Amino acid sequence: MADSKPDLISRLKRKLRQNRLLSLLIGCPYPAPRWNRCVKRLLRQLSSDARVLDLGAGTRRRAPNVINLEIEPTPEIDLVGDGHFLPFKDNTFDAVISEAVLEHVHSPDLVVREIYRVLKPSGYICIAVPFLQGYHASPHDYQRWTVSGIVQLCTAFSEIESGACAGPTASLHWIFREYVGLACSFGSLLLAKAVSLIVGWITFPLLLLDGLLGLHKNADILASAVYFFGRKP
Repeated sequence: MADSKPDLISRLKRKLRQNRLLSLLIGCPYPAPRWNRCVKRLLRQLSSDARVLDLGAGTRRRAPNVINLEIEPTPEIDLVGDGHFLPFKDNTFDAVISEAVLEHVHSPDLVVREIYRVLKPSGYICIAVPFLQGYHASPHDYQRWTVSGIVQLCTAFSEIESGACAGPTASLHWIFREYVGLACSFGSLLLAKAVSLIVGWITFPLLLLDGLLGLHKNADILASAVYFFGRKP
């Protein structure tokens, strides 16, 4: 019985994710400019016929040549599958992109090994993961990484760049809205999440501060999320 409310919230999130507009009710979209520039730069430098996998694509399609894989069907998904056992042959893709996925899998090292397997030699890996974020099951939430942690996880790849992709203000904002939600919840997790979402949208302009803080050379020590961009040898 203790897990019934988290399960209910996970089911509600899955329902909302089926609709692009309603999916905005799941949470606040935290800006990640360095990550977005990295991904866009990668897609631009690849040819239009390059094979790219978006592992855990959600409701977006980054480019026409990107294959979207998720654990459940959504409007933009091409294939339903499990990142632990990717349904592709060895050396299939020129690049694999994965944003906010590894915290939800029980064996991230196995998922990274699968990414390595399906990448062509000299293929690119682009991964973003949380560092200082609240618990967010989808349907589970297992772990967090520092920059050095995600670099270590991707040690089989040659690093091109890594760092903070969602800044210190995003960390503070996420924890603050969840704190207020919990304090005003009267013991109800559903009410806590609702209050957190309302507080998050009201205070959302504060995230503009990360336009400056995100440029700090040590922004990664309080980053909400971090990323790794590398290449298969």
